Order: sequence, then structure tokens, then C-alpha cells
Amino acid sequence: MIIRLALIGSGTPNDAYRVDLPTYQGIATNETTGRAFADVPVADVSPDVAAFVAAYPTVDLTTPLPVPFPASLASSWAEFLARRYDLGEARWHPVVF
Repeated sequence: MIIRLALIGSGTPNDAYRVDLPTYQGIATNETTGRAFADVPVADVSPDVAAFVAAYPTVDLTTPLPVPFPASLASSWAEFLARRYDLGEARWHPVVF
């Protein structure tokens, strides 16, 4: 599933720009806007995040979302990933941006 996500990292060799997910393939990034399109495995996307992405499609890396990504949805996605990877606690905190 192609999702536009916030980048993390400072862009240095020791802290490269990336999205905060365990598994993905980068498609395009824009360090100026802090966004990236990433191909995320469907198994790593909770149903509520998939519904949000479908409701608010994005076509570029510059246009803001029409509504902000809810913090509650970000938290539930982090918890979903923790359960999926059997971590016990959230390690990744992806944000649709």
C-alpha cells in the first residue's frame, strides 16, 4: 500500500532520512517538506489507517492533507505494529503526513 509518511532522521550518514516503520520500500522523498511516499506491506497497515489513507488520498509530496492525521490513529497504528511484531510496547511511530 502506497502511503505518504513523515520522514525522521537528520540526513547525516549516522542518521539517514527514513520513515518510522519496520518494513517498507521508499519510492520518493522530499527532505524539504519532510515527507515520503513509501510502499508499506498491507499486513503492516491497520484497517483504520488504511481507511484514513483511502479517504484522504495524496498525489504529491508538498500538498498538506485536508485534515491532520489524528494522534489517536497514530497511537493505534504504533500499538498495532507492536502486537504484529510481538514487541510488547510500541517501537515505531509512523505518521501519515
